[in-house]
Amino acid sequence: MSSKDILALCAGNLLRRKTRTVLAVIGVIVGVCAIVVMVSIGVALNVGFQDMIEGYGNLHSIQVYNYGGGSTVNGKVNKLDDNMITTLGKLDGVTAITPVIEKYMVIGIGDMKTQASVYGMDPKYIQSMSYDMNSGRSLMESDGEANVAIFGYNIACWFYNPSRAQSYDWSNTEPTVDVISRDIIFTSDWTYGEKNTGDYEQTVEYEQFEFEGVGLLEGTDTETSYQVIIPIKAMEKIKASDQKAEGSQPSTTGQKNYEQVLIYAEDIDKIQDICATIKEDYGFQTYSLTDMLKELQKTANLIEMVLGGIGAVSLLVAAIGIANTMIMSVYERTREIGVMKVIGASLGDIQKMFLMEAGMIGFGGGVIGVALSYGLSILVNTVGAGLMGDLIGTGGGAKASVIPWWLSLGALAFATLVGVVSGWLPAKRAMNLSALEGLKNE
Repeated sequence: MSSKDILALCAGNLLRRKTRTVLAVIGVIVGVCAIVVMVSIGVALNVGFQDMIEGYGNLHSIQVYNYGGGSTVNGKVNKLDDNMITTLGKLDGVTAITPVIEKYMVIGIGDMKTQASVYGMDPKYIQSMSYDMNSGRSLMESDGEANVAIFGYNIACWFYNPSRAQSYDWSNTEPTVDVISRDIIFTSDWTYGEKNTGDYEQTVEYEQFEFEGVGLLEGTDTETSYQVIIPIKAMEKIKASDQKAEGSQPSTTGQKNYEQVLIYAEDIDKIQDICATIKEDYGFQTYSLTDMLKELQKTANLIEMVLGGIGAVSLLVAAIGIANTMIMSVYERTREIGVMKVIGASLGDIQKMFLMEAGMIGFGGGVIGVALSYGLSILVNTVGAGLMGDLIGTGGGAKASVIPWWLSLGALAFATLVGVVSGWLPAKRAMNLSALEGLKNE
């Protein structure tokens, strides 16, 4: 018998017993819906965790620290200097790298001032990060030694007039000054803009550096919203001036030893390997938001497995229903099986017929189940999105159910496989049925 003939025969047999077939299909539909919707909740957690981490900072960034001035690996002392930065920049997966010089400074615009952490970085690295800008522009490679700055959004909200307020208002959510300005002062003088009350006497005369604000970063309460970023060459000039004012001598070794370096990796999947190489081969400490994301994803994957297992129980019950339907079909069709054997149908054809019938029940239930799952997913998102946002800390915008394409196809394939496996025992019984006995029983 050809596969086409067997397929037509299977369809006819299923349609002859509509009620039994429909009940078996409903069991599969329930099982598939349970699996898809349950797993989709775990997938939504995974997506929500990633969105939450990405909202805080950039997943492509790796921070390398040099606590204690150096590290020893296999008897060799490694320092986070310019030579090491060149070496780390050649690691597989590293797209850009920059040393970081951080200094807490006073920033003045007109009669307004604030204090903030100012980070000196290589403008080429900033371009690789592709920061979202609220207004203005980011740093460019041509800014090399220029006194220009980009501001985190929260910093722009904390400028205050020292003659009217004691300090900045943490509750401000709107910028109090326009940071895109040519009249900005950076200084380490904490008394800048303050009236001399006698409570604090500045004994060091720090230089005031004129800067131009060129951009305001997008996003509040993120990693960069509390930073001011300037070219590292400009920061080196400020640091050298401050050291001179304080009477300390700059390093004369010719090699700058940095406390922190930032690495940008285009491929997130390579970040863990880059971190492992830096720790094992050079002894430096690393941190990436992917470390946090990895732990959160372990939790989400565990939830996926548990929820998927609960849904699989429903499909197991459906498998029992399919097996029962097919066994009853064997008992009812003993004469048909006997006739098929007498007229020359092979055991393989008989096996194929019963397996195909069971597979058609699984496939049909899978198609309808997946379609219904999308409707249930919309309902779950409508009802539970706020709860999901509160759970992962992203507000009400998070989805409670996400059905990726691989989940739909996987559920459909699994339902079909369950159907075929459920039909294996009835098919074997039909194959072992004696042709003569089948004709007699009828």
